[in-house]
Amino acid sequence: MTEHLSESAEDTMRFAAALAHQLRGGELIALHGDLGAGKTCFVRGLARGLGIDPGAVSSPTFVIMHEYESKHEPGPRVLAHIDAYRMGGGGELESVGWDELVERRDTVIALEWPQRVADVLPIDRLDVTLEHRGDDERLIRMEPRGNFRLAGKAASAKTRPCPICEMQVAIDADTFPFCSKRCRLADLNRWMGGGYRVSRPATDPRDWEENAE
Repeated sequence: MTEHLSESAEDTMRFAAALAHQLRGGELIALHGDLGAGKTCFVRGLARGLGIDPGAVSSPTFVIMHEYESKHEPGPRVLAHIDAYRMGGGGELESVGWDELVERRDTVIALEWPQRVADVLPIDRLDVTLEHRGDDERLIRMEPRGNFRLAGKAASAKTRPCPICEMQVAIDADTFPFCSKRCRLADLNRWMGGGYRVSRPATDPRDWEENAE
């Protein structure tokens, strides 16, 4: 079990974004917690880590599921966000094609209120529990179930914004400081195309003065 004490909503999103960098696709993230515990905030962090605009993520309470397409290559292509709060059993997930959804290798499923549909939950999943610890603080517990494994190192809460798209990137990600190979190439193209410029001449006398101090 992994625990992290989040001091703010932004901290929760950073932690979830770092987790997203360890996902291959085909994973189920089961989100437990009371109303207002930060489950949807956590999903926004997953979205950020997958190259999806976190501002586009909203609770799908009345429509059951929202799907968002990732911009990252390679990696999961879709984030499926499900809210089971109003459900009385797993049978109600048939309307979103649950059996096919859990078999999709290009999709990460984030499921809020998993206890409402416990009868259809796969054994292999990651249980994430968020608990109130104050006005802004949340204790986040992550517990793998069955054969659930992350793709690489344990998730780190340390992230930085990608210099191209500003999505958060885990500092131990293979593409760091960029969120993806696409953004790395975009940065290279800017250099090749003259998009970046030095703010003053390389032979500026001030450089010698600063180095002499």
